[in-house]
Amino acid sequence: MRPQATIRSMLLVSALLAVVGVAFSTCRSDVSTLDKGTAAVPTRPIDAVLADHTRELMALPGVVGVYQGQLDDGTPCIGVLVIEAKPEITANIPPRLEGHPVRIEASGEIRPMEK
Repeated sequence: MRPQATIRSMLLVSALLAVVGVAFSTCRSDVSTLDKGTAAVPTRPIDAVLADHTRELMALPGVVGVYQGQLDDGTPCIGVLVIEAKPEITANIPPRLEGHPVRIEASGEIRPMEK
């Protein structure tokens, strides 16, 4: 095989692999938007992140509330209130959302106050 044909073949294979890689990386249907918990540094304000994820968090079994709070060291965080801090409840809550830490707190059931 001629050197020019070999280089052309290698470029074609590289381009094909790149296209296949992009196709596979964008076709995951099992990824929730809550999987955005891996960002190391927040890129958006915490109130915007909380507003965008409140509905999803509240839909998780055992979650009874969400709020914007602070960690013990004063770092802003997204708080998630759960009925009980059991692994089957907390396992579905990411440790971070778009770079912001998430704090899970057991609050028990939340009901409206009686008049």
